[in-house]
Formats: sequence, structure tokens, C-alpha cells
Amino acid sequence: MVESGPEATGSSYVLDAVSAEGVDSVFGIIGEGNAHLIDSLNESDLTFKQARHEQAAVSMADGHARTRHGVAVCTLTHGPGLTNGATGIAAADRDNVPIVVLVGDTGIAGRETSLQYLDHPAFSKPISTYQTRIETAETIPEVLSRAFDRARTRSGPVIVEVPTDVQEAPAPEATYTPVPRPRQRIAPDADRLDEAVELLAEADHPVVLAGGGAMRSNAGDALAGFAEKVGAPIATTYFGRGVLSESHPFVSGISGTFMSSANDELLWDADVAVVVGARLSGKTTRYGELYADADVIQIDTNEESIATHQLPAVGMVADARRAVEALTDRIKANPDRATAVEETIAEAPFPWDDGFEQRPDEIDPGEFTVELSERVPDDAIVTVDSGNNTGFPAVFHDIGEDGTMLVNGNFGTMGYSLPAALGAQATAPEKTVVCYTGDGALLQVIQEIETGVRLGLPVIVAILNDRSYGIIRHRQNMIYERETASTYDSADFVQIAEGFGAEGAVVRSPEDLDVVEEFLASDPEVPLVLDARTIPEVSRPGFPPY
Repeated sequence: MVESGPEATGSSYVLDAVSAEGVDSVFGIIGEGNAHLIDSLNESDLTFKQARHEQAAVSMADGHARTRHGVAVCTLTHGPGLTNGATGIAAADRDNVPIVVLVGDTGIAGRETSLQYLDHPAFSKPISTYQTRIETAETIPEVLSRAFDRARTRSGPVIVEVPTDVQEAPAPEATYTPVPRPRQRIAPDADRLDEAVELLAEADHPVVLAGGGAMRSNAGDALAGFAEKVGAPIATTYFGRGVLSESHPFVSGISGTFMSSANDELLWDADVAVVVGARLSGKTTRYGELYADADVIQIDTNEESIATHQLPAVGMVADARRAVEALTDRIKANPDRATAVEETIAEAPFPWDDGFEQRPDEIDPGEFTVELSERVPDDAIVTVDSGNNTGFPAVFHDIGEDGTMLVNGNFGTMGYSLPAALGAQATAPEKTVVCYTGDGALLQVIQEIETGVRLGLPVIVAILNDRSYGIIRHRQNMIYERETASTYDSADFVQIAEGFGAEGAVVRSPEDLDVVEEFLASDPEVPLVLDARTIPEVSRPGFPPY
């Protein structure tokens, strides 16, 4: 509950309301439009974490929201502040990440004559789940309450325009009371359950596909119980990695573009696919090849996600955990099939069994990823960027118990992984955070290394440096048999890192990664930047297609 005091302003009321909603940090960049709001942070309980670019500020909030499993708050200034942040907002929108973005603006009276005027709600409509503006201080409680409700229930970014005269006005007299929002776990419909159980009773090769919705529902244990009883492998989307430890005997690895060898044996013959919190996108289904002949049982809390890419035999709007537990209670056990699936997964070759390419002064990106994975804790938070680098952590970095992988897989935003890693590290300082990025992606947000130094965030930044926009380079060679504008000389990333005050090391062999263990043992307070000079000709697993 927030009550206004005699000296309270609109800004202080907004920040107290944010705190009352359970938020402890605000990410962003100061500008003319939100300077008063940010000044009021001095009297609030909130911590301000400033980035060096608005896209990065939003992606830091993105990493924070995914790590804390709740709403994050970011503030940007008007006009260019919002347009710079738009890519981060669009990325969060595609991945259903709840962020309330407070956009400062010039006063209402002079809004349309301002040098940096922009109709922020209209601009943001295609890239956010809800857009609004606070017209008077008295409406702050109602607008903010609605904004947080939309961010939570629609699970996406919400844009709230806060003009400077509203920020500076006396706080409203109305008390701000957060609306209790206990998590509603939607029960599955009984008829849909009957249909699903009937399909599973006739199945010879059932499989489970777990996505980000299964992660958000904390459905890992329920999936394990279901898989062990019915005898089905648990494949995951990229977003679903970490729903269970990948050492679990029924976890068969990633599905689709970056398919594991176990899934290559288990998924093609699937006759029933239980799809839990996943959309059956192109990358997950090898662009419609996988599960094409299977009866799909699709479970999702969002009705709009059902049948987005493939018409299911049974569509079930329900909480992932409740639905899977209900199915498990009603299906018959098939111990023989369970044993066969478990043996297939255990006997499947590892992707590195055939070895890696060797070359003096360069390292195979797959070998680099395997070696780095072995040197960091099993419960590390791993963030992944877009480009050729994406496939290597997908295939070669093992996610253990309580580990997490954050990836912007639905918008392909270059420059996502470093700020997302910083946001995750700020949220979970006890965890090791590993950021995988390409040299091209890092160069778009490289200033955020300074943010990591300034905020004391010891992220491990792993650069798969192939001196090119790698995925474009490989496609050019495949399609045009030549390269244009996709290659360049490498920057000296170690020198840049050290110039910002971070640590840095060049990696050209597995032995060079011993620096990681030394770094983690030193109780670090700044990032470690690893410049892995990778073999440029090695394309990511599963290439082509995208």
C-alpha cells in the first residue's frame, strides 16, 4: 500500500508503486524526459541499474525478468530513447517477457512541439502487449495497476508514457494498493483430457516436447513422472532447456534445427506428440518435417499459441504442470517402452564423439563450448546471442540441475546476450552467468562491458570470434559462392575489455580456458571476456537452414 506524503510528487509515487508491486530494481538510461523520475530514485527503495544504450537497458530488464520469473521495470527517455529501445522491446514481446517500460516525456501542453516528440503508444503498438499514457497525476494509481496487470496476465512488455509535468506534480491523494494476483493454474478440461488419454492409449511411439511454457509452470517433475510412466522421451525446444537436468535419463535433448542424436532416433517415428508450452515453430519442427504425421496434444495457457503452426488433434488450454499431472494419473504404465526409450537415450552418441577440427592458433567453436561448459557450474545461467554462434551452446553446453538458458529465439536480436546476462547476474549474484556471443553481435553492444564493470557483475563473456557475420557468410558461400560485406578484421577484444576495466584472455586451445577456473576462484567483481579465435569455416550445427 502506497500513501502520498506532503512532499511526494508524481515521480516518487510512481516509484513507490513500482516497489509495492514487488520490484526491487529499475533498469534504463537517464534523459531529459525521465530525469525527474530518476532523481526521485534517491528517496526510494529501488536500485537503479543504468546501461549505456537503450536496447541494452531493455535487454537487461529482460534477463532480470526471466531470472526472477516476474515483472521487470525499465525507464527510457522520450523520442530517440524509446526508438533506441524498440529492438529490445520487440524481442521481449516475441518471447513473452513481462516488462513495464516507463517512458518519460515532455509536458502534456508542449508535447507535440517538442524537438523529440513521438507518439509513444502508437509507435509501440506493434512491439508491445499494451500501451498507455498517464494524463494527470490523479490517474497514476489506476494506470500503473492496469499496466502491471497487463504485463503479468499477457506476459509481455507494457509501455507507460509519463510526462514531466505529471512527474513533477503533487502526488495523488489516492492510496496505491497492488491488486493481489495469486498464480492461477488453469485446470485442464475433462473432455480434452479424455481425448488425450484415448490417443495416448493407442500410441506406439509417444514423445514429449517441452517449451518455455513448461519452464514457466515449473513442470519439470511432472514431465519426468509422465515420461517414465508412459515411456516417452522428453525433447525440448531451445526455450525449454533446463526444464529438467539434461542428465535426467528421459531427457533426450533439443528438437529441430539443433537436434540431438537421441532425438534423431526417437522423434521421426512419433505417432503422438504431447506438446507442453511450445508453439511448434519452424526451428523446433525442422520447418514442418517433424511431427507432421503425429497426433499432437498441445497444452498451453495461451489459447492463441495453440494451432499457431500446426492444427493439434487435441488443444488444451491449461497450466502445463496441472495438465501433465492429470494425464499421468489417467494413463497406463508401459514399463517395457520406458526401458527401451531410456536405453536409446543412454546409448546415443554425443555430438563430439567424432572429434573436432584442429588448426594451429584457432579452436573449433564446438570444442570451445564443450571445454567452457565443463569449467563452469552445472547450475550456471547461460545467455545466447543470434547468428552462427547460436548453435554451439544449443548443442554443446550442458544444462544441469537448476541451470537455465536464456535465448531470444523468436526475434533473432543481435546483441541480446550480453545485456541479458548482466540483468541475470544482477538478479542472481550467487550464480555463474555465461554469455555466448559472436564478434559481430558483441560489437553492437560492446559498451555494455563497461556496465558490467561499473555494476560489479562478473559475467563470463564467451566470444565465438570468426571475424565475420558468420551465419550470413556461410549462406553467401552456399547460395552465391562468394562473400560480400560479411567478413572483416577482428577487433582486439582483450584490449577493449581491459580498457573498460574488465579482465580478458585470448583462447586458441582448450588449455587457454584454465583462466576460467582461476577467474571463478578469485571471487571476481568484473566481467571476464574470452576472445575465442574460432575456425571460420565451421558452421553451426544444423546449418542449413536457419
